[in-house]
Amino acid sequence: MEIKGIDVSAHQGKINWDTVAAYGMDFVLLRITELGNVVDSYFETNFAACNKHKIPVGVYKYSYAMTIAEIKSEARKVVSTLNGRKIQFPVFLDLEYHNQRTLGAESIHKMADAFRKIIEAAGYKFAVYCNLDWYLNVICSHLRKYEFWIARYPANDNGTLQERLRPDIGVGWQYSSKAKIPGISGNVDRDVFYKDYAEPKKEETAVAKTKLQEFTDLGDYYANNGGNKPYLEKRTNAYLDDFQKNAGYNNYTKFARDVNSWGQPGCQAQPWCAEYQFWKLAKVLGITKALQIMGGGFYNCVSITNWAKKNGTWHSMPKDGALVIFRDGSHIGSVRSYSNTYIYTNEGNTSSAAGVITNGGSCRNKRYLRSDPVIDGYIWITWGDEKTSTETWKATGTVTSTVDALYIREEPNGYVLGQINRGNRVEINGEKSGMWTKVKVAGIGIGWAATKYLQVDGTSNKSTTITNKQDKTQRLFVGKVTATSTDVRTWAGTNYPTIKKWPKLAKGNLIDIMNFTQKAKNGTSWYYVRIANKYYGFVAAKDIKKQ
Repeated sequence: MEIKGIDVSAHQGKINWDTVAAYGMDFVLLRITELGNVVDSYFETNFAACNKHKIPVGVYKYSYAMTIAEIKSEARKVVSTLNGRKIQFPVFLDLEYHNQRTLGAESIHKMADAFRKIIEAAGYKFAVYCNLDWYLNVICSHLRKYEFWIARYPANDNGTLQERLRPDIGVGWQYSSKAKIPGISGNVDRDVFYKDYAEPKKEETAVAKTKLQEFTDLGDYYANNGGNKPYLEKRTNAYLDDFQKNAGYNNYTKFARDVNSWGQPGCQAQPWCAEYQFWKLAKVLGITKALQIMGGGFYNCVSITNWAKKNGTWHSMPKDGALVIFRDGSHIGSVRSYSNTYIYTNEGNTSSAAGVITNGGSCRNKRYLRSDPVIDGYIWITWGDEKTSTETWKATGTVTSTVDALYIREEPNGYVLGQINRGNRVEINGEKSGMWTKVKVAGIGIGWAATKYLQVDGTSNKSTTITNKQDKTQRLFVGKVTATSTDVRTWAGTNYPTIKKWPKLAKGNLIDIMNFTQKAKNGTSWYYVRIANKYYGFVAAKDIKKQ
């Protein structure tokens, strides 16, 4: 696990929190008091804004105390300022004041412990912030039993995360003091944490893992190794199974070695983002199934995409365990989970930096907005152990979608389970709720679809049946298509399907406008037309000019 956030104080001045929240922030750590043991002048404003945008919050106290009495006073000020308010992350004791260093490790430990007792007695979590030098040379072993947030950034700090400097201790890393993000005018500190304090603890169960869970856990293992050390590519063939040793940028990995040993092209020393996904699939589902999913060109993202489109597994919607293709086939990951706003991925040959990072040299878990244009699409995988509904289903008939990309939802207007396209037929059981119809879809399960986009099969629908009003013999005039292209539909309105024999007309086409005009539900006019003296349908009147 790796989550990204910022820490701020009055130094950042007025922050546009709407912009910061839209940019995406997993957490914010706020300075609560400053020199003189007074409340940071922007603390209340920043705290309220984070709560408004539901951003998890922690606080830090830069300590100037030189005695136990002084640090107790600092702790009590923190508690009184919070005044029982809930925070998700700990209260961090910031130890970096150069005068404190002269006190010695044991005195600093005693002061920190006095601070901790007051914080914990008030019901808050306690942790320590310091730089790597302080941790190695000042902090004693007694104090190291607590959680640490470590500062370490390069001399040439440009705001980016530099993997080579990642500390191998602590629950969090402040990797830059000169980062730039939208909504903050100047520099800001950037942080990564390996523990999400806002994430509720999950009760352990004895339930056997599904194949999908095995796949997800395997990716998590190589992204985190159970902590904060991702798998890094190697300079040479040495130490391929070690997560950190012999790290370099020559694209040597254990994944390529294993794939090659299976009789497949291992592509050692070549970009390995796709090969990593293939390796995971083969480990969980077997080589044959992995090849069925990704094709023989599994080491090339464009080839994988084309294979999926050919086999009908390419989709515009995410799904747990699906593969995701980025930037016109330049990169690939897998979907760990998703929400209405984000997808959460596991990727190989990337970095923890935001956005699509190709050839980044490590395994990582990342996050993207679902609306991000860098996402090309998704390759759905049938795991064989997806959750199935225990609901008794008795079909009463079938319906057909009249539009493309019709969402199937978990409940009326609820969470999206998947989608179907125009012409796809699904079962119904007669159950409706307002504007929604209950359906059963192969590969998706039982859900709800908007009734207005469903056409009942095997029934006579007045709005789509030719009546005597639709005169097939009397022509009013010859019309010319003025639009670049226009659809020919079974009835007046874009929610109806196109006719099968002649679904589209091109600019300049001449057609017969028959003696019948119909208003769509939105008030637009549609002509009843004849094409090539034998095909009939409806065309939007705005796209036709009388000759």
